[in-house]
Amino acid sequence: MPMKPVKSSSKKSPPILSHEFVLQNHADIVSCVAMVFIIGLMFQVTQPLASLFIAMQHNITIEGAPENYYTSGWKDNLGVFFYILIGIVIHAVIQEYVLDKINRKLHLSKIKHSEFNESGQLTAFFLSSAAWGINILVSEPWGLDISSIWKGYPHTFLPFILKFFYIIQIAYWLHWVPEFYFQRIKPIEYSRRLGYIIPYFFAVTLLYVLNFHRLGLWLLSLHYLGEALVHVERLLSYSEKEVWANKVFSVMPGVYTLIRLAISAIALYTFVYGLPQETEGLEMASGNYNIFVIRMSMLAGIVFLQVYLLVQLFKYRASRLPEEESISATKAKKLERKQRKPVESKKSKKESKKSGDEDLSDLPEADQDQQKARIRPGKVKP
Repeated sequence: MPMKPVKSSSKKSPPILSHEFVLQNHADIVSCVAMVFIIGLMFQVTQPLASLFIAMQHNITIEGAPENYYTSGWKDNLGVFFYILIGIVIHAVIQEYVLDKINRKLHLSKIKHSEFNESGQLTAFFLSSAAWGINILVSEPWGLDISSIWKGYPHTFLPFILKFFYIIQIAYWLHWVPEFYFQRIKPIEYSRRLGYIIPYFFAVTLLYVLNFHRLGLWLLSLHYLGEALVHVERLLSYSEKEVWANKVFSVMPGVYTLIRLAISAIALYTFVYGLPQETEGLEMASGNYNIFVIRMSMLAGIVFLQVYLLVQLFKYRASRLPEEESISATKAKKLERKQRKPVESKKSKKESKKSGDEDLSDLPEADQDQQKARIRPGKVKP
């Protein structure tokens, strides 16, 4: 009998350079583009061009300084472009090797699946950026001195690690734009996501261009800690880790509010008390933007953002309270049922035993002996 051909279960790969092919292999394609720049560093002819994209530009050597310093300039755009490519690759790695594996176990709906991926990506970025920012504050000699935020302004010379920090921040928020296409984000979500991506991009860029680098490092490190806490709670909630989610949810408002107050206090003290003591004036050549209009505009924007974030947090908390109450009520009912079951089973056994004895007592003595012999063979007298 001839055997039937076995159908291959593997799906056909999409045509090269088709829409589906690009979406499935975008990380490999982008990593190949990034490798072109890295390989360019290996050859003397292409090294000057490739280094414009990879290395930090606008470096300045100061006599007696232990390291080179950098300023901001137009060449930073080339570095931002290269690190956007790196951001896309890292985004795909986290998605494929971490988030997708967790998602397969959770079986979430499409909406929760998208929100889980978003919170997972943001949590990884917020935690790593906060740790990085705190490490810079601890390692730099001016880091933990609050007065160094405004003393000596304008701070036009940046150490390498601080400039690299800002380039990565700008590149990260810009990399989300192509991710809308690569991650198949629905158009209905564009407005919500752009609602925080655009403010992040402009805030980081303004802090970098206006030479408020040290202030920005303090504010971003604190801000990222608070946002990481929010997204960790969401991840735990989506993962059905209700015990841990409730613990984070209970401490989140207090910690989040303290962080917002600390950010507002640092900004207020810097723009109202600290910077007016330094040289005032608008001199783009020297990087001095210490004028009243810019100071008050920056302060108003920062304070408004803190108030807005607090309102959003308490709205989220209010929306979660009914859900938390229903979950706690359901758990209480389940516990009550578990406690009732042993008692009810004992009662039923006693009642069945009593009813059996009553049934036997109604029978004649000879029949009672026969029934007992069936129930307890070996104990009936001959």
